[in-house]
Amino acid sequence: MKKLLPIIVFSLLILTWCDNTPPPEPIKQINNPAPIQEPTESPIDNPDIPSDDTTLIKQSDNRILSSIDDRIRADSMWCWTFQLLWNETIDKLIHTDIVFRPQQLVQAENLNKKTFTKDQLSEDSYFLTYWLFVKPLKKIIEDWIKEKFDETSSIINLLDWDSAPDDESWYPDGGRKEYVFYTMLKKVFKFAKTFDNLDPAKFDEKYDNIKYFWIDDDSNYELRSQVKVLYYNSEDDFAVILKTNEWEEVILSRWTIEDSFMNTYKEIIAKSEKYDWKKYFSDDDYLKVPNLSLNVLREYNEFYDKNFYDSLWNRWEILKALQTIEFDLDANWWRIKSEAMMYLALDSAIWPVFEEPEYRYFYFNKPFTIFLKEENKQIPYFAARIVDITKFQ
Repeated sequence: MKKLLPIIVFSLLILTWCDNTPPPEPIKQINNPAPIQEPTESPIDNPDIPSDDTTLIKQSDNRILSSIDDRIRADSMWCWTFQLLWNETIDKLIHTDIVFRPQQLVQAENLNKKTFTKDQLSEDSYFLTYWLFVKPLKKIIEDWIKEKFDETSSIINLLDWDSAPDDESWYPDGGRKEYVFYTMLKKVFKFAKTFDNLDPAKFDEKYDNIKYFWIDDDSNYELRSQVKVLYYNSEDDFAVILKTNEWEEVILSRWTIEDSFMNTYKEIIAKSEKYDWKKYFSDDDYLKVPNLSLNVLREYNEFYDKNFYDSLWNRWEILKALQTIEFDLDANWWRIKSEAMMYLALDSAIWPVFEEPEYRYFYFNKPFTIFLKEENKQIPYFAARIVDITKFQ
């Protein structure tokens, strides 16, 4: 207990500092807002473009989207963790939207919407903290995620902690300050009954030896109660929910795809509300879902080397922005773990420049979309678009 006391005290200091921060003065209206830069296709997005290792780290996977409102690409995915850090940065330090100069990014505009907020997820499923970039912060983060999730961080050592000051006294009043925001999300939930495993089969008629779980005529009848039908408009246009012991929902849809995960999810809900036939999974229904497994890292280097200003016209810069997504789905369970970390610097204040049985086959053996959502929440906290199944197995 004596070893943990300094950690607890330091954490309380963080909370006290946050709560006692005086609210900033309102920002004046900007008459010449920064132009918005559309995202350009990177080598990772388009394999026909030759890779340039000077601009993209090899480990970075641009399939991860920063916001649920970003434009969907093939095999893209999104998780709430980076949005949470963005929200906290605005709420705790910036107190206004983050607008990069000289040109705003579409990704930043989407993140500024704060479509997903902390109240959309249970507190016991994530850890969040921030403080000045000092050596003790690394151990605080490591101890907390070990205590709460029995986990270690995949990204925390990507910062040069040896260069961090020993304590806060190194940062002079009114001078440059550096901060680290960090969060981890972890959820593990199981199906009440294990689905049947299917022998490896094709996906989208072109990928072989893909592992699936399913429900067919010979499956235990109790498995059907784990599936809720949202709608079934045709063999290509349908959606279901897989229910778990922990009141989590795995939402799977075929065909429905909009320009963003947020709009796709809204369209799924709209279709479900219009569908008034069999909402239950009947004896005449079949299910086939591929196993999924992934562990990827995203570095948001599009946010680097750009300045933005807080509500008091202090100049800021993002020095490092990282996110990971790990998940597994099979006949027994779903596990998801995601981290995000943002390292940013405050410079000195500066004024800117500016009937008959109708058989239904819920076979997810072609490109599909998957969402994760807590049952009593309005917005999902994870989404992925599965096109090339080999990238997920």
